[in-house]
Amino acid sequence: MINDDANDPQYKFSERHHEFMDLFGGEEFIEDTLIAATHRIADVADAIYGSAAAEKAMNTLVGDCFPSAVRNGGWRHALKEEANGIYSDTKGGALLHDLTAYADYGIVVTPCRDAACRETLLEEQVRQGLQLLEMVADRPLDEDSGPVWRVVRKAAARWKLDTGQPIDALELSLLSGLARQSIRNRLAGQSREIEGNQNRIEAHDALAWLEAHRSRDPAKAFRSSIWRSQSDTEAAAPLDHTMDKPYFVPVAQDNSIFHPGLARDGVFQIGEAGTEREFETFDEAVAALQKMHVPVWRRPTETGRWRQVRGLNWRRLTHDELELIARRASAPDTPTPAPSDG
Repeated sequence: MINDDANDPQYKFSERHHEFMDLFGGEEFIEDTLIAATHRIADVADAIYGSAAAEKAMNTLVGDCFPSAVRNGGWRHALKEEANGIYSDTKGGALLHDLTAYADYGIVVTPCRDAACRETLLEEQVRQGLQLLEMVADRPLDEDSGPVWRVVRKAAARWKLDTGQPIDALELSLLSGLARQSIRNRLAGQSREIEGNQNRIEAHDALAWLEAHRSRDPAKAFRSSIWRSQSDTEAAAPLDHTMDKPYFVPVAQDNSIFHPGLARDGVFQIGEAGTEREFETFDEAVAALQKMHVPVWRRPTETGRWRQVRGLNWRRLTHDELELIARRASAPDTPTPAPSDG
C-alpha cells in the first residue's frame, strides 16, 4: 500500500528525526574520541606546566561541564562516569550530535525559522566540525580515524553536494556506504557507472548516481537532503522561547522513555533490585541512569503496578518534550498506579 504522506516534507522530517533519535549513539561511540583528546590535552599541559598545574586546570575545564562528578573524583573520574553526558553538556559533543543528523539523514535538528537560517547554521557547523576534526584526529584527514572522522567528513561531503560543489571518490564512498575501492571501480573503464574521476565528481553526477544506486544496507543508504523544506516543530521548542537544556534519557525495548512523570510518592526509583536507589529530582535520576552500564528504572504498567524496566538505547529530548510525554502518560485513560510487587 502506498503511503500518501511519504512525499510530505513534514512526514519525511518527522520519520527521519525519530529514526535518528532512536539510533544515535547505539553503535558508534563518538564520546571516546573526545575523551581521548581531553587526555592528550592533559598530557600537553603536564609537559609544559607540570603535573600539579595541569591537574588543577583539567579539573576546572572538565568541572565546568560536570561539576559534581569532578568534585567526587577528579576530571578523569568525571569523563568516565559522565561519558553519556558529553553530547548534551559539551559544545563539541552537541556539535557532533547535530552533524550526525545532517550527515546521515539530511536534516537539521537545531531550531531555525527558515531555510536561509538553516543554511547559515549548517555552513558554520560543518566549518566547526572540520576544525574540531583537525584537532582531535590522530591520522591524516583522508584516513579513517573513527566515528568522529566519519561524521565530520560525511557531513562536509553532503554540504558540498547541497551547495553544488564537486566531491571526490572518498566523499562519495562516505555518502553511499560503499568502500572507496568500490567507488574507484565504478569510476573506471568505458562502462563506468559514475561520471568523473577519483579527484572530481560533479555534484549533479554524484547525486544522480546516489539516487539510482542505494546501499543494500538500510543503515548506510543515502538519504537526499530535506533540510530546506523540513519543519522543525518536532525537533525543537518554539524559537520565541529559550531553548531548554537537552537531556539524554534511556529508552526501553517497547520504546517507552524515562520522563519526569515517573516519580512515585515524590521519588524516582533507579537501579536493579537489591541496589535500587531513590532520587527526589529528575536531573539526579537521569544522572544516575547515565552512570549505569544498563539503565534500570521503575514505571507503572498498564495494570498500574510499578515494575522495573531496562534501557536499550538513548534519546536526546528537551525538558519541554519530556514534560509533554509525562502529561500524555498521565492522561485520564492511564491506569492509576497500584502498589509495587516489591
